[in-house]
Amino acid sequence: MAGLRRLRDGLPSRRHFLQHGFAAVAALIAVACSPSRPRSHRATTSVPATRALGTPPGVTRIDAGPVEQVRATIASRRAPSYLPQARGYVSAFPADLAERARGLYPTEVLPVLAEGLIVLHHGCPHLGCRVPFCTSSQWFECPCHAAKFDRIGEYRAGPAPRGMTLYGASIQNGRLVIDAGATFPGMPLGTNTTRQSAEGPACVGP
Repeated sequence: MAGLRRLRDGLPSRRHFLQHGFAAVAALIAVACSPSRPRSHRATTSVPATRALGTPPGVTRIDAGPVEQVRATIASRRAPSYLPQARGYVSAFPADLAERARGLYPTEVLPVLAEGLIVLHHGCPHLGCRVPFCTSSQWFECPCHAAKFDRIGEYRAGPAPRGMTLYGASIQNGRLVIDAGATFPGMPLGTNTTRQSAEGPACVGP
């Protein structure tokens, strides 16, 4: 009996056992519910310090295709070519007027003007609405507040403070390459390089 009593006295009491058991369960629950440490992610693509007007992260240069093909597409459709990845248009520019544009347009866009092209951001300088091209008037016409711009993005009417924003671009190995990291304010009010009037009914009134 004495040996059994010593053995029983050496064992933990039931209350003591339950207290430790509950403590262990509580600790496990706390660990399971605690927020995990976020994993470190290494960027696979570097983001440029400056990025043009909402172009996708990592995009700085956009290959718009062979220059001859771009010109042919614009001529056949009688409308600028829209590039979703640039959020802009490639439109025709009268190459014989490129010299007249010297001193007015940024020097970064002059080589492309001489090739008969101009690249424009699709946002209206007024409040940023996307400006569609109206095939009947052959002007860009903003559906938000009726600002209008001619085929090369120069201001013609409405509340916009200037012409459409320009993208830098160049010709490389016969291909049109748009620099999405380089944008320039559109031409000031009163600029009228091509003297292009509306060629038909407007898509947006008045």
